[in-house]
Amino acid sequence: MTVEAVYLRPDDYELETLSRDIGDIPFWSSLLRRERPKRVLEIGSGCGRLTLPLARLGAEQGFIITGLEMEPAMLRRAQEHARAESADTRRALRLMLGDARDLDGALRHSDGRATTFDVIIMPYGVAHHLTTCDARLSAWRGARRWLRAGGLLAVDVAAPDVARMAAGRVEETPRACDLEVSRDGRTLRRTVATHYDGATQVETHAYEYHVQEPDGAQHDYRSDFQMYVYFPHEIETLFRTTGFTLERLIGSYHGEPFCADSPLQIGLGRAE
Repeated sequence: MTVEAVYLRPDDYELETLSRDIGDIPFWSSLLRRERPKRVLEIGSGCGRLTLPLARLGAEQGFIITGLEMEPAMLRRAQEHARAESADTRRALRLMLGDARDLDGALRHSDGRATTFDVIIMPYGVAHHLTTCDARLSAWRGARRWLRAGGLLAVDVAAPDVARMAAGRVEETPRACDLEVSRDGRTLRRTVATHYDGATQVETHAYEYHVQEPDGAQHDYRSDFQMYVYFPHEIETLFRTTGFTLERLIGSYHGEPFCADSPLQIGLGRAE
């Protein structure tokens, strides 16, 4: 699982994500209210965009959320943000360095307050980074080991974009600008070309970033995102073969069942 160059630049990553109306915080908050957990694990917590709002909810609802992030620069940024939160929110929050493919290695070094979790979430496409079969099985099996019986694993990935995959199957698609955003005097412009490998089901998004700082300084770099494309039956198979019952496959953050034109695939699996 390679680390994208943009993940080494939290300023750029946050400018990129904060410019979007992702809309997932109400979905995850509602899910945790329904589950009434005591212990929650978020895999791939990044700079804390989702983790911190869920920690505020945890302070209200009485649960602790652990955010697990494999990139130190992102984890440090989340820790910086956490210092600005209330004491109650900080008490409901744990931030740790660790990899989805080796949950045992990450979590066995925890503070001992949680031997299992009631809910584990892999939100915002984190599972796309698991580009090999071994990586996917390691993540799902690790989640099962760290969930109590009856606990919930929720995985959020994009639905296959068949048109885009077809366009990039023979050769890389023409490069195009897909994001331009300014905030606090910083401007970020991003272009992308994509290529889909039908043999591995890996779609490579070759992003090129151009960033201008408030003082006029500029930097350019490439950041490739290699994402595994999940098809619906694969998600069900992953859950069923790693100790889960797939309760629902949801098609968006509005919560409706997955269908042919759904933008997302959100699998909710109950630990057997």
